[in-house]
Amino acid sequence: MRVVLLSGDLMLLARLEGAARQKNWTVSTATSSARVLELVRQEDCQLLVIDLKLADIDLSGLVSDLNTAPNPIPVVACGPHVHEDRLAAAREAGCDLVVTRGQFERDAETILGKFCEPSK
Repeated sequence: MRVVLLSGDLMLLARLEGAARQKNWTVSTATSSARVLELVRQEDCQLLVIDLKLADIDLSGLVSDLNTAPNPIPVVACGPHVHEDRLAAAREAGCDLVVTRGQFERDAETILGKFCEPSK
């Protein structure tokens, strides 16, 4: 199974990879919405994690595209607690879970377990 991370942040990538490794999953990264759509169309993709620090993404458009895909996947958005407007925009866009960066880093394993099928 695989999780896609839309971010350029190496610290967030390392945390997500650590949580995914415990479930025998892999993490693929993307820095653009186009690359995300390409990666999530692959059969083994279970979850998209979006770093809300990325300012140049059309969050509403991306979530809409994912929700209308043949195999929609859950979307988790995380961002700094001081970016209240971006966190609110992620909720409005229809993300399945919106958390602060600190919450994500603390609860990454639980979040993966909530949204993804266990590996067999």
